[in-house]
Amino acid sequence: MHHIMGYSLDEWLAIVTIISIAGGGLIWLLNFAIKNGTEKLSNSVKTLINQIDNLSNSISLIESSARRTEDRVDRLEDKFEEHIGEAKVRNTRIKNLEHEVFDRKGKE
Repeated sequence: MHHIMGYSLDEWLAIVTIISIAGGGLIWLLNFAIKNGTEKLSNSVKTLINQIDNLSNSISLIESSARRTEDRVDRLEDKFEEHIGEAKVRNTRIKNLEHEVFDRKGKE
């Protein structure tokens, strides 16, 4: 019978078989671990993406609300300035009337 490095052909086949089974088991175990780890990571990433989408929608709503509020403030400022202008006109009229009334009393 043939011997290689002190082992017979049957012994070499047994060694190769044992290494193949151990390697296959190791590959299966790594594949299983990677698959499970990746699924959990994938679920976490999907959850993160959903949360980012929700945050983006919330920011858009806040931005829209801020624009509406800004428009309302601008309109209120315009009305306020209009009222201030009207008040200045009234004050001028009142002063003119006061001068007219007091000037008449002074002449009488």
